[in-house]
Amino acid sequence: MHRPVTVEALHLLLVDARNTERRRKRAHPNPRVYYRPVYQAEWLAYADETTRQKLDPATARQITRYDELLETIVALKTEEDRKILWVTARMAAFRTRIPWLKIGKVFSIDRRTAKRRYETALLHLFYSM
Repeated sequence: MHRPVTVEALHLLLVDARNTERRRKRAHPNPRVYYRPVYQAEWLAYADETTRQKLDPATARQITRYDELLETIVALKTEEDRKILWVTARMAAFRTRIPWLKIGKVFSIDRRTAKRRYETALLHLFYSM
């Protein structure tokens, strides 16, 4: 894996890994779920608010980067660093801002402490690569 140039690039790589994880197919799909098309009487009836779009599947390059980053994260010394990195990446996926208050509630700490611990863990990861 190529070492990111900056810590910000490493953060974006973590968020991209979480996005890739959401795009991957499940190992065991739910067998009770099946597709039955609903036919509407009018062609305008298809544009309703309940329609949800699915994510595109992950590409081979995304999955490769995901696997390499997971190997690097697992190699970190402390479990606390691994947890804070992955929880923050999970919460930051598909968002523009990181919800530090929610992350703090997950770990039962203040939002500023959560941010400081994440930045410290990010630096540990950056220098261990």
